[in-house]
Amino acid sequence: MNISAMLKALANGVNPETGEFMSAGSIVNQPDAIRLLFTLSDELADEPEKQKKGKLTAEERQQKNIAEGRPAKSYFPWTESEKGLLEEGFRADETIEVLSVKFERSVRAVAIQLEKMGLITAEQLLALS
Repeated sequence: MNISAMLKALANGVNPETGEFMSAGSIVNQPDAIRLLFTLSDELADEPEKQKKGKLTAEERQQKNIAEGRPAKSYFPWTESEKGLLEEGFRADETIEVLSVKFERSVRAVAIQLEKMGLITAEQLLALS
């Protein structure tokens, strides 16, 4: 039973687990509580997409990042192949700014990864912030 149906059962004075009617003195039989339960039930029933929608795909997350003004791969983990390419680019004297565009990440994210890989120092990382 979904949340909306459980709330509707309570609003009707029925225990959603057992199907039995709640006692007349129960809080769910108070007029204010009944109105609140029906309102919440209707609110949740109107948004089935939110209830059914799971995690975003990688492509959807990238589109969301772009729509929110961030680089496409913001908050994505670095793959081993990306790390290898990053190191190659850095050793070939590509600037961090160029690498950030190439990998669709922020300058800071590239610098943090370079520091984790031991290619720049913590001081160099801080200087970029």
